[in-house]
Amino acid sequence: MSEDTKKAPEQKFGDQVQEATNKFINSNYIIKSHELIEQGYKVYLLSQGTNTPYKGSRGHLDATKDVKVLTDMFLKYGANSNVAITLRDSKLVVLDIDRHTPDKNGLQTLKQLGITPNFDDEVFETSPRNGIHVFYRVPDDLYATKLKRNIGAGLELVTDKITVAPSVKGGVAYKHFGKSFNEANLMPDWLIELVSNVATSGNTQTKRVPRYSTQERWEMVLNGFVQGQRNNMCVSLSGYLLRINVDPNTAYAIVKKVNANSDVPLADKEVETIYRSAYQKEKQRRLGGR
Repeated sequence: MSEDTKKAPEQKFGDQVQEATNKFINSNYIIKSHELIEQGYKVYLLSQGTNTPYKGSRGHLDATKDVKVLTDMFLKYGANSNVAITLRDSKLVVLDIDRHTPDKNGLQTLKQLGITPNFDDEVFETSPRNGIHVFYRVPDDLYATKLKRNIGAGLELVTDKITVAPSVKGGVAYKHFGKSFNEANLMPDWLIELVSNVATSGNTQTKRVPRYSTQERWEMVLNGFVQGQRNNMCVSLSGYLLRINVDPNTAYAIVKKVNANSDVPLADKEVETIYRSAYQKEKQRRLGGR
């Protein structure tokens, strides 16, 4: 047996390893999950073709921003594992619109509420069962954990975790449309209004979460800040004026004027601190940060 013949099996095995490696690296699931980590999201894996965590895994509790840890997960469970992200601490929420049946159609529910949204400029994905997942960024003065999840028939606000494209369920893939998640638009006022009233066990609307509608913000301009809510109102108005592109100096002047007209004004230094914080957050948001 010649030396070349002896080496042939080893070369063949090396080729197989290289081929398997190339297939692994080229997996859409792996590429997508690494992109998500680069964008700052925590990623975890689900059983292939399902929304179910792998047996022995901890599901969303295994979510990671470490590419090496995620790569080990793919090696353990397979390159075609479904991909999911955690939404908590991400400043993202998802409006889940079901269209499974005529009596569970989220678009129809919105229509009945007098809302005709246009999702053309939004970041959204379609689910395998013809649903729509619209991704929104949460305003700084809104607490996602306090928002109402069940909005109506076929409508849910998802605030904890979500399966994302290019995952597959039942042989059909999730499909992504629009920009990256980091470029998602802020929650629109109509959605904020729908989810900001927290119901008790008796389905009676009670206290609002610490945020204010557009109308309430302009009422602040007219009437000043209310004692007991002054800090929250100052934060809300500052962020709102900056988000609607009011010149920063003009916005600051408005906030100071509103505070001065309040029955019990905040200290000027406190107003300055709150406004500076709002300005930095808005600046970071425009740069694509969190």
